[in-house]
Amino acid sequence: MVQILFLDTDIILDYLENRNREVQDIVAQLLLLHKKGKIILATSVFNIAELIDKEFDIHFLGWCLKERMSYDEAINKLRRDEKLFKEISNKNRKEIEKRIEDFIFKKEIRIFSLSGIEEYKELYNLIYQRNLKSQDALVIATALVNKVTYFLSNDSNLTSKIGDMLDAYNLREKNLREAFRSNVLEAI
Repeated sequence: MVQILFLDTDIILDYLENRNREVQDIVAQLLLLHKKGKIILATSVFNIAELIDKEFDIHFLGWCLKERMSYDEAINKLRRDEKLFKEISNKNRKEIEKRIEDFIFKKEIRIFSLSGIEEYKELYNLIYQRNLKSQDALVIATALVNKVTYFLSNDSNLTSKIGDMLDAYNLREKNLREAFRSNVLEAI
């Protein structure tokens, strides 16, 4: 049975935005294994929506830094200045779309979602018993119902809350990253 590795939004962002070289290297290895059919790489429709949103934020805040705005000015402008929002959106949308589509669709990353009432019932457990935010609950429920083998994230709070439900690795944490390399990558 082929193992399914689920990529959380921040892992994809590390790869697309060249944010963390070590995580990028792991993702590059995973992409090669995925291309060879040795593993399945997956994410969720909810992660893609978050990815689009965060890519906008990154480009918007990058523009604010170029304009030498303070943190408070940038945050106050973020999504409140409709004219500026449209200007930044129009300027960056095509590039962001291409980067996300190249990563998700050209590399044939599987996109999971929720579809049935039983699947949605898992959200109650995740929100009320695990204290997850709605976006995280949607992502984790999707990973659970699609029976992923490994959940890869950089969110230590999230991975600690779900560690008994999924085999989760926080790839930003050196010890967990090394454990993933030796326990998972080398075994594939």
